[in-house]
Parts: sequence; C-alpha cells; structure tokens
Amino acid sequence: MRLGRGYPVQPVTGRQLYRLDETLVLAVFETVSEWPVLGIETPSADIFLPAFETVSEWPALTLTFDQAFTLPVFESPSEWPALGIVTPILPGANITAPGQVEWNGTLWGTGTAVRVREITGWRSLPPTSNLNVERPSRHGAWAARKIAQQRIVTIKLQVTSTGDPTLIDDLLDELDAVTGLGEDETELPLVIRGYGAPLLAYGAIVDRDVAMDGDWSAGVANVGLLIACSDPRLYSLERHGATIPPNTPTMLANAGNAATHPLIRLEGPAMNPTLTRTVAGATDRAIHFDLTVADGEVLEIDTDAGIASIGSTSVMSALTGSSVPVGDFVLAAGTNTITYTAASGGAAGADFLWRDART
Repeated sequence: MRLGRGYPVQPVTGRQLYRLDETLVLAVFETVSEWPVLGIETPSADIFLPAFETVSEWPALTLTFDQAFTLPVFESPSEWPALGIVTPILPGANITAPGQVEWNGTLWGTGTAVRVREITGWRSLPPTSNLNVERPSRHGAWAARKIAQQRIVTIKLQVTSTGDPTLIDDLLDELDAVTGLGEDETELPLVIRGYGAPLLAYGAIVDRDVAMDGDWSAGVANVGLLIACSDPRLYSLERHGATIPPNTPTMLANAGNAATHPLIRLEGPAMNPTLTRTVAGATDRAIHFDLTVADGEVLEIDTDAGIASIGSTSVMSALTGSSVPVGDFVLAAGTNTITYTAASGGAAGADFLWRDART
C-alpha cells in the first residue's frame, strides 16, 4: 500500500425497482400427477405384554319408571292352532249285533268286510295251575288253591273282496295296522258278544297267521289271530260305582263267578282309615293305614296293581301289620259287606269302582 495515491473508482448508476399488482385469468387446464408405487413391508413380531388392567368408564344410567301410557283403541289379530280332542276308546261302544268282535275299537263281524269264523279260548276255562301237593304215604294229595293262568284267545277271521280280488291286500293292510305288536307291555281291550251281554278282557296280539292260498287269489283271505290276556278273567262292560258312608256297613255285589279287584278312593280329611270286608257273615280281611289324609288329598288304593298312594307318593309303608296285602282286598263273587271307619274325619266316605268278573 502506498500513501498519497489512489485508484479511481468507477461510478455505478442505481435503478429504481417498481412493483406491479395484476390478476391474470387462466384458461381451464389439467395437471397430471405421477406418484411412485407404494410398497409396505411389516415385520413379523411377537409382543409379550405384562399383566395389565383396563379401566372402563360408563356413563351414568338413568332409569325412568311408573310411566303411564294411554294407547288408542287397537285390535290385535290372534291365531290359534286347530283344536283337537282325543277321547279314550270306550270298550264295546261299536258292538251292535251278536257274534261281533271289537279289538281296541276296531269292529269285526256282521256289517263289516271281516267275517268272524271261529273263536276259541273265550268261553273256555283258562289253563289252571293245580297247586295240590301229593301225599307221600297215602293215596291222593293235599288240596290247594287252583289258580288260572293267562287266557289265550284264538280268533279266525275271513277278509272278503270277491267283487275285486285285487283289493284283498288293501283290506289285509288295514287289518295288519291294528293287529301289530305293541311297543310296550300295555294290553288293549277285547270285547266279544255272543247272544248275551258282551264281555271284556285285556290282551295283546302274539300271533297273526294269513294264508295266501287259492281262496286268497279269489279275494278271500283266511286270518288267524292269537291274543294273550295276562288277566284271564272276563269282565262286564258296565263299571259299577258306590260310596261307602263312614261307620255304615254297605253291601256291594259282584255278579260274576270270580273275585274282582276294586279301585278305592278315600277323600280327606281322614285319620287312620280302615276298610273291612265281610262275606257270608264272616269278616275275613281288612286294610288299615296309619296315616292322615289331609283336606283336599285323596288316598287311592289300586287293589289290582297292589299299590296305595296319595298323589304321586306311595303310602304302602303306612299299611299296618294287621292288614292283608292290598292286592288281596277283593270283592268276592256274590255279596260283600264293606265297612269304612276312621279315627277322625272320613265324612266323604269311600268310593268303590269295580266290574263283575268271571273265568
């Protein structure tokens, strides 16, 4: 650097800048944007969290009750299923002429397409168990009671369709439908009428034999039915009923030739009820219960089944030692005098239901 001398500086002329504001209207145009393809990759990871608790907050509930609503008159249509009424079969209701047979409501014989040709085992004495015991040191045997076995009834039928033999199988199908084997031990009513009053027994089909022979080809089928009746007795269609007043000996008649088992109902209130039977002037059997039948309850004694109950509860344990077995309290053939007593109560009496029985 030198003193006393300088270099000339070139002069610069400044230019004033101006700002212009203007609005430009552009024509309609379209912009095209291009984006790269996106790819997302997530790793597979297992995250183990420690035990934790979540706290949920619910808004306060507001309940409104005792509200009265007034509805306008309206109609509600209701649909009800069709009503059906099932009534039990009344044994013998269809029988109108001698020689007819009714099996569980199905009628055979006069007026039907099924002819009854022969019946065996109905009016006959059923097979009998002879309980006599032979004497070891002398002639003969010690006499014992004779007990009837089951009754076996054979019914021979003839199904006829001679007008159109091709319909014979249709008639046999109808017969098959009502003579099949049952699903359980339930026995069905069999009613047969001779020239007198119809008689009733309960049994089950154990055999059905149908011959497909020359007669069958002509529209006539011969059918054999075998019916086993566990109870060999034949009963009257009419079921008798009587009420025994308390402390009043009352005569009940069994018009058959064999003992019959009554159904007995004792209405409460009654304490320690007792029933006695007198035949030919001798009181030979009684049943006594050490219990109280409350007001509104019924003590039902089914002597045929050998049971006694109040409602669905058995009371056989209340039978005293001086009583005969329930199944032995029967109405003998002929006249029976029945007496009903109770330690207290028993004003409603004892209701008896029974049928005449014969072998």
